[in-house]
Amino acid sequence: MRTKCAATLSVRSAHPTNSSGCSTSSIYKYAQSQLNKMPSFPTSATEATTASIALLRTMVAERTPLDGRTESGYPGLRYYRFSTPVQYQKSQILMPGLVVVLQGSKTARLAGQSLTYDELHYLVLGGETVCHSTVVAATPGHPYLAIHLDLPPDLLVKTFVALADTGKGGNTESVEKSYVAPIDQRVLEALTRLLPSVDDAIDRDTIAPLVLEEIIVRLLRSDAAAAIRQAATMSRSATQIQRSMQFIHAQFRRPLSVDELASQVAMSPSHYAHSFRAVAGISPMRYLRTLRLDSARDLLLSNGMRPSEAALAVGFDSTEHFTREFKRRFGTSPTECSRQACNPQHDILSSHDQ
Repeated sequence: MRTKCAATLSVRSAHPTNSSGCSTSSIYKYAQSQLNKMPSFPTSATEATTASIALLRTMVAERTPLDGRTESGYPGLRYYRFSTPVQYQKSQILMPGLVVVLQGSKTARLAGQSLTYDELHYLVLGGETVCHSTVVAATPGHPYLAIHLDLPPDLLVKTFVALADTGKGGNTESVEKSYVAPIDQRVLEALTRLLPSVDDAIDRDTIAPLVLEEIIVRLLRSDAAAAIRQAATMSRSATQIQRSMQFIHAQFRRPLSVDELASQVAMSPSHYAHSFRAVAGISPMRYLRTLRLDSARDLLLSNGMRPSEAALAVGFDSTEHFTREFKRRFGTSPTECSRQACNPQHDILSSHDQ
């Protein structure tokens, strides 16, 4: 489930106010007030955790020469840098994912929750959720640096089913969909391997997917498991939805409807749509669109296809619709993407980013 924003926000550290018209000092004070309200998690970090955060901070700083969002070249992985506090009021839909802050702090309103997280706490987005506003605490000398990693719904479901079979899943108590937790050293260590792997073409196709699976296993064996998915719902429908996701993945280039997908797993359309969202954290049509867009991006970058050709190849009937959805997801147009060959993409924050 992933989305990007339709609007653009400029960030220039030389100016005392941002594009929302708010002074940086007032935003910083607001962010600090929210940080003071954070639940009393343990604040001590082990030497290993401190070292991992420092290493990741250096990695992200090297990969983000400008303020805003920088695409990594690996689907669903992007980096953020902000040198001044930023506040914006945008309605955006976010996919299941993980946000790890390496420097600075952030406050986001997610489906009615106000959550603050910093370099000792990560944010887990358990399912498709709406983000209304975000505040970043940052200075030119101490910029906000973060990693945002989408958690592919099909991989979440597959891993949950595997863990359920072993009886080794994590916390299954009911919690809010989005969740702030103390940082997990094992997740940090995995990220220190993921980032270099996506910079190499061979490692990106072989090692990166394995590291991503490791991260998902770590999360599903932690207290974050409840935020990612409610086990009671998962156990009833996960196997059918996993089978449906495999079918969508194999057939996404042709027209597909909810009726056909529901029939394929012997469910009524309404029950299927409800179960799919409950299990995967995303609607079936959004999952289908995500697969198409990711595939189109690969075609533009690696095969040099024209946008109209890529749109048709992945199942879009309209180039205009494809262009609109592509920009919403990746923050850049298909034409701009294809011009950049396989280089990592950078653009200023768009309102569909978290």
